[in-house]
Amino acid sequence: MSGTHSIELSGKQSVVLASLLLNVNTTVSKDRLIAALWDKPPHSAVSNLHTYVGQLRKSLPTGTRLLTKGSGYLLQAGTEEVDLLTFDQEVRLARLEAERGETESAVERFGRALALWRGRPAEGTPLRDDLLTGLAEVEEWRTQARLDYAELKLRLGHSQEVTGDLRRLLIEQPLRERTWYLLMLAYARAGQRDKALDAYRQARDVLVEELGVEPGEDLKRLQAMILGGNLPAVTSRQEGRGICQVPPDIADFVGRQAELSSAVEALCPGQATASGGAVRTAPTLPLCVISGQAGVGKTALAVHVAHRLRRDFPDGQLYIKLRGEDNRPTDPEEALARLLRMLGIDGAAVPAGLEERAELYRGRLADRRYLVVLDDAADEGQLTPLLPGTPGCAVLITSRRRLTALPAARMIELPVMPHGEALELLRHVIGAGRAAGAPGEAGRLVQLCGGLPLAVRIAGAKLAARPHWGLDQLVTRLSDARGRLHGLTHGSLSVRDGLAVDHRDLDPAARRLFRLLGLLEAPDFAAWAAAALLDLPHTEAEDLLEQLVDVRLLDVAGRDRTGQARFRFHDLTRAYARERAKADEPEDERLAAVRRALSAWLALTRQAHLRWCGGEHRVPRVRSIHWSPGPETTERLVRDPLAWVDAERAGIVAAVSQSEALGAYELCSELASAAMHLFETRDDVSRRCDQPPARYEQAAAGLGTEITVR
Repeated sequence: MSGTHSIELSGKQSVVLASLLLNVNTTVSKDRLIAALWDKPPHSAVSNLHTYVGQLRKSLPTGTRLLTKGSGYLLQAGTEEVDLLTFDQEVRLARLEAERGETESAVERFGRALALWRGRPAEGTPLRDDLLTGLAEVEEWRTQARLDYAELKLRLGHSQEVTGDLRRLLIEQPLRERTWYLLMLAYARAGQRDKALDAYRQARDVLVEELGVEPGEDLKRLQAMILGGNLPAVTSRQEGRGICQVPPDIADFVGRQAELSSAVEALCPGQATASGGAVRTAPTLPLCVISGQAGVGKTALAVHVAHRLRRDFPDGQLYIKLRGEDNRPTDPEEALARLLRMLGIDGAAVPAGLEERAELYRGRLADRRYLVVLDDAADEGQLTPLLPGTPGCAVLITSRRRLTALPAARMIELPVMPHGEALELLRHVIGAGRAAGAPGEAGRLVQLCGGLPLAVRIAGAKLAARPHWGLDQLVTRLSDARGRLHGLTHGSLSVRDGLAVDHRDLDPAARRLFRLLGLLEAPDFAAWAAAALLDLPHTEAEDLLEQLVDVRLLDVAGRDRTGQARFRFHDLTRAYARERAKADEPEDERLAAVRRALSAWLALTRQAHLRWCGGEHRVPRVRSIHWSPGPETTERLVRDPLAWVDAERAGIVAAVSQSEALGAYELCSELASAAMHLFETRDDVSRRCDQPPARYEQAAAGLGTEITVR
């Protein structure tokens, strides 16, 4: 903590305090604290932890806010109360001053920040892996500040003052090329040309011996300039400038402001301040994952974010497409070779193995500020070797999968566009005047595209290529769901192609379920409907549904009142599922699968009716049940009959209509009859109950004798 307050703590108490300080203003779980305290926790670990925290509360200065939060503890502090937070704020402000050209003020602020360091953090505290990693990151944070400080002092002409600190840094970390660069420059500007060239020779010897590579282009170029008697100007973070592999920004990017702000905050946590409670804690590598379905605009957002942050990552921006949607995603070893070549390493000097390439890659990025954009990632295993090792860099990832196994990553779920944003995108593509001339058709066109940015862009591109078309002409073409995907193709752009990739990557059972689900007319459904379609046990159907959710072919709409997860299609995804069902499923099998699902609706509706009304004489007789969930599933679903009605009302109505359309008139009649009584009962309960569904049982006593079967 800031100030001169000194306290005596035991080793275990020191470990707890170090953990809380490294994660100040963030709740640290009890499990994590126990892991930091013991390799093999004793049976009394939780009790012991409570004791250590209680002792800490007594020992810490009055006013210290050590709070219990859920299953963990939170050390709450303002910037001025913790040296680490003060250091972070001072360094961040110093860098902003340096960018504005206020070099002298920036040097003074860096000096104040670095003066906060007294010895090594948590010195003498017995630490384990998690805390050691955190402290290493804090040390790296300090090292970067020392290098920035030296660079600015060189800019002011204080060459001789910085050589000692740079030499000490090189003793600790001899593989940092930026440190060697600044030392060579300092010697050369102090008139010590021989020492500058000797520093280059030392740097080369270390790099060749330890990493098997020649110095980078920055060091080679500086050596040549010193030999030629010319020295470069000292500008902030000179080396690496100009590296920008990110594709051009999207000229007509619209909307996504909440997601944009979240990504910027995740990648540049130093922009947060203590005033809003979002105080930066101990530094970790900033990771941000943008996930969503095909065509939702993940890459467009990532590219826009990268361009927005160019000033925040002055060393450069690396970009690589990992082809997660292809049959053969980019191998990490190949990706590292490409990234190393972007960083100026000659192809012949790129090591052969994955580990060697990863080591060299991390070494090149260790003391710099790069934003690494990894587009279209397949999974966490592909990404892990591509992550820099220190928090000066940041990584922005896009993927159709959520990639939740990445540690401490900010997850941004990118939904389809709200109607207003999608309409604005259409205006950008076709022209505001053309859209204003047919506002109703423009709105309808956006609806037919389901708010999917790719679909809206394709529709706009079609209209832009056909200025003689009215918007109503394209609306008419897309209004027929059977031909909508064909209409949403233009040049190399196609909604169907993205969906086809996701469909292809499924295993056979999940592919078949996807196709059959598309045949249902229900707006959403639970896992029992999937079980009926495939004639599988409920749990197996749930696992297949999760596969579809993982690749974004299904969305989770929430949980219903029976406790079941509800799933739904995007309209265009449903259209593709029906296309594939028609092409890949024999007609008799399609019909049999749908009949099983409709029969399941009837079976469950009848059971709900039976449980609510009582004896068999009160329930319509049925002869069309050919498939029903097992007893356990049925019991779970219709235990509360009126909750079942709330969950399945729209599905039952759709099932009645679909039964009629299929010519299954008996099933249609029986389902309609059973549902009618339940709907009437449900509506009557709603009228009688002052309370929502939790009070159904009170109302039921006065209703049970009034329900009759017509």
